[in-house]
Amino acid sequence: MGLSMSGMTAAGLLAGATGGVAAMRSLVNTVPALPGPGRHLQILDHTVHRIDAHTKANGEEEKEMVVSNLRHFTLKIGVLDARVGRRDAELPLKAELLYENGQLVEQLATCEPLLVGKTEVVAMQGIALFKLRITSLSSHRDKQRFRIRVSPIDTNLLLHEPGLSVVTTPMKCVTKLSHRSSGGSSSKGIEGEGEGEGEEWDESGACYTGGGGGGGGGGRDTKRKRDDIEPLLEAQGLQLQQLQKTNGDILEQLHQLKQLLSSGRAPEW
Repeated sequence: MGLSMSGMTAAGLLAGATGGVAAMRSLVNTVPALPGPGRHLQILDHTVHRIDAHTKANGEEEKEMVVSNLRHFTLKIGVLDARVGRRDAELPLKAELLYENGQLVEQLATCEPLLVGKTEVVAMQGIALFKLRITSLSSHRDKQRFRIRVSPIDTNLLLHEPGLSVVTTPMKCVTKLSHRSSGGSSSKGIEGEGEGEGEEWDESGACYTGGGGGGGGGGRDTKRKRDDIEPLLEAQGLQLQQLQKTNGDILEQLHQLKQLLSSGRAPEW
C-alpha cells in the first residue's frame, strides 16, 4: 500500500510526524485557505512508495518521501476558486519534472522520457488525477531530489492566473532491489503492485544478493555491471536516434522519387 498525503501538508508531515500510516492518512484532506482570488491549483493527494526517517546532527528527526523508478505514483490536483470553491470548467494540465531547487531536469542521451505515464490530464469537475513514474535516479543526478510541477498546457493562462501552478514536496527516486529478505521490512508502507513484502531498496541501482555476513559483495559486482552497461545503453540510444534520422531521409527520398515517377521525369540522382 502506498503512502498518501496532501501536498499542502506534506512539509509538516516530513518535519514532525511520528505516527504510522494511519496518522499520515489522517492529513490527506486537510486543505488550507487559498492565498488569494481567482483560480488556484492545490495538491489534494500525493502517494509515495516509502517514507524514510533520518536523524539530523541536532537530533531532530526528518521524514523523506521516496519513490521507485520502477513504479507509478499518483498525484491528485484540485482546481479551486476562493469565491466559488471547486471549479467545474475543464482545464488541460501537464506535469513536469523539476529538481528540488525548481530547475527543470535536463534530458540525458537516452530515449526514455524523464517522466512517463499520464503526464497530460484534463481536469474534470475541478479534479485531475495524474499517474506518473520518474525514470531518473537521484543518484545519477548528484543525489538531487525531484519535484513535480503541474500547470496548464496553455502557458498563457499563467500570465493572468499565476495561481494555476503547483509543485510537490521533494522526493528521492531510487530503484528497488531484487532481493527479498525473509524478515519484515523496516520501511513504512511499501506500495504493493503484485510484489512481496520485505523487499529492500537502493539508491544507486545496485542489486544485493543478501545472505549472511558477506558484506554486500554481490551488490558491488552488480553495480559494476550496471556501470559497464549504462554507457552502452547511452551509445545505443544515440545509434537509434541516428537510425531514425536515416530512416526519415530514406522516406523523403522515396517520396521525391514517387513524385518524379508520377510526373514522368527521370530522377536526377
